[in-house]
Amino acid sequence: MIRITHITRGLLLAGCLTLGVGTGCVTYQDGRAREAAHQREDALMVQEDIRRLSGQIEGLELEIERMHRELDNLRSEQARAADAQTQSAEARIASLERRIREVDQARENDKQEIVERLSTTIEQLMRSQQAGRQQAQARTTHSGYGYEHTVAPGETLSHIATAYGVTTRVIVEANNIENPDRLRVGQQLFIPE
Repeated sequence: MIRITHITRGLLLAGCLTLGVGTGCVTYQDGRAREAAHQREDALMVQEDIRRLSGQIEGLELEIERMHRELDNLRSEQARAADAQTQSAEARIASLERRIREVDQARENDKQEIVERLSTTIEQLMRSQQAGRQQAQARTTHSGYGYEHTVAPGETLSHIATAYGVTTRVIVEANNIENPDRLRVGQQLFIPE
């Protein structure tokens, strides 16, 4: 701001009068008052801007705080949802593992049952083949002539031998019987002539 002394002010006033401007001449005091009024007006506008900006800042701070709370809530919900999904997935995995174990156990049981059935069937076939070979061998060791006899309930080797007129020893040898006291009902015997 320029400092104007009393002399300078006087000269300005005299210049205004000399120029004949009279009523339109503005004095230093009037300019200063006007400048102060402008400054007050500017200060009021700045204060109004500051209040408006302070209100906006306060509103933004409240909005930021609300957004932080919302973000925290979302994170909590997401964590709960993730925990729930994890627990659900773990439960499904445990259920699937249990079912796999059950299926594996059932498969092992089935496999064992099949092996046992096959073993029994193979054993029966082998016995049947062995009995057939023994009968064939018994027939070929004798003249090949004779009778087929099926053991009936209550029959003994001596009864059968007497019925055909042969000795028990001939029947035992012809059929490779290991224990003559143990005949089976339905057993096929070759009785040589």
